[in-house]
Amino acid sequence: MRKHTCDVVVVGAGLSGLTAARLLHKHDLDVAVVEASGRVGGRAYTVENAEMGMISDQGATRCGPAMSTLWQLIKDVGVKVWQQKPTQMVYVTEDSVSRFTPTSLPTWNPLVRLDHYNVFSTMDRLANQIPPEEPWEAPSAQEWDSCTMKDFFDRTVWFKSVRRITDAFVSMLACAEPEEVSMLWFLWLVGQTGGGRFATLVNSNPPQYRVSGGMQQLCKVLVEQLGDRVTLNCPVTKVENVEDGVLVTGNGATWEAKAVVLAVPPPCYSKISLSPALPEAFHHFTMGHAYKCTLYYKTNFWGNGDTFMRLYSDYLGCLAVNAFDDTIPGNKYPAVTALITGRKAIEASQTSKEQRKDSICKCLAKAFSSEEAMQPLDYVEMNWNEEEYIGGGFSAYYPPGVLTCYKTLGRCTYNSTSRVFLAGAESATQGYGFLDGAVWAGKRAAEQVIAVVSQAADDSHPEEERI
Repeated sequence: MRKHTCDVVVVGAGLSGLTAARLLHKHDLDVAVVEASGRVGGRAYTVENAEMGMISDQGATRCGPAMSTLWQLIKDVGVKVWQQKPTQMVYVTEDSVSRFTPTSLPTWNPLVRLDHYNVFSTMDRLANQIPPEEPWEAPSAQEWDSCTMKDFFDRTVWFKSVRRITDAFVSMLACAEPEEVSMLWFLWLVGQTGGGRFATLVNSNPPQYRVSGGMQQLCKVLVEQLGDRVTLNCPVTKVENVEDGVLVTGNGATWEAKAVVLAVPPPCYSKISLSPALPEAFHHFTMGHAYKCTLYYKTNFWGNGDTFMRLYSDYLGCLAVNAFDDTIPGNKYPAVTALITGRKAIEASQTSKEQRKDSICKCLAKAFSSEEAMQPLDYVEMNWNEEEYIGGGFSAYYPPGVLTCYKTLGRCTYNSTSRVFLAGAESATQGYGFLDGAVWAGKRAAEQVIAVVSQAADDSHPEEERI
């Protein structure tokens, strides 16, 4: 058994854990980062194809000033970014293809437009009533947490066409279906994203950026700054309180430290024996279902390069919920990336890789009347539910009844006597489930640890009493 000592152990080398480790290291604390898998980045994962001269982000993709905490980290670290072109929307149904801008809708029917405006403005209005730090304290928390988003849409939406949009909205944002998620939790999540009009088809088209070299590059730069303090392929199996600290055990090694930051996705909680144990609430997180699929082509048949294409599909024959232009500067070929989420991701898991590719190709051929759409040069996909140390995508959701029963969302430490602090995107009360939330939670956990370790140091060296 290899034995190590340090000030703080960070479990998990995703962006949240690395953010925490960076801040702890800057405060001259001896930090060790222990990662179960063979790579860093967590849900920031960039696939490289050296033979074809291409990269693709199969995890988190975009950033921008609206994601203030992530954006500040990118600026501090010095990672380069590039800006996407203005967005052109494409909406594909069984019998039509519509093109529109982010500030319009694919319909001229005034009643349908009114229905769309009503449901999303209602979500925004209700979301504004929910305290970000304690959503269970909302005036109607008990009522909303006893309902699903399906219940809300059943009594709010008038037209079937709008209902298909609202259902797809839940699937894209939560990677789950309206009947699965708590109304209280989802409205709270809508508030985290900047509101329904920001997150859905219609928004003010804010600038979007990408990290040069892929989003995982940000994590790799953080690892370079930490040097040899990051250990890969080392699943942590036990964390226990000991005298004056904690003992972390994993893969034939132990780390004795003053504190631990647990920066892992919720499915990993059950893989680690924690003493004291996590409250029951932490076992009621449910990960969404998601595939991310990228297709490379000889030409950009979906546009002229002056706009950024985003496609929404709304018919039974297509597995993809949405797709977007994923052409990256420096790549040899243009690309489209499609997202398969929620129930469709479960259906996709029961088909072959070739069938999933064919379904997306047919949707693109329908949307752009292109024969080339059926002949991609390469196809890359990522099923996030098959990732052993992630357990699903793109984040965890709350079913009805959990928030108001356990009241644990956003807790940094789950026990007043514990030296274990929680990070990770699902522990954030700002930017929940997104990279912005991961950075925010990592920063918060590090600040909490610094305060505890500093207090312990002060207690062990009291000032001499003056005479």
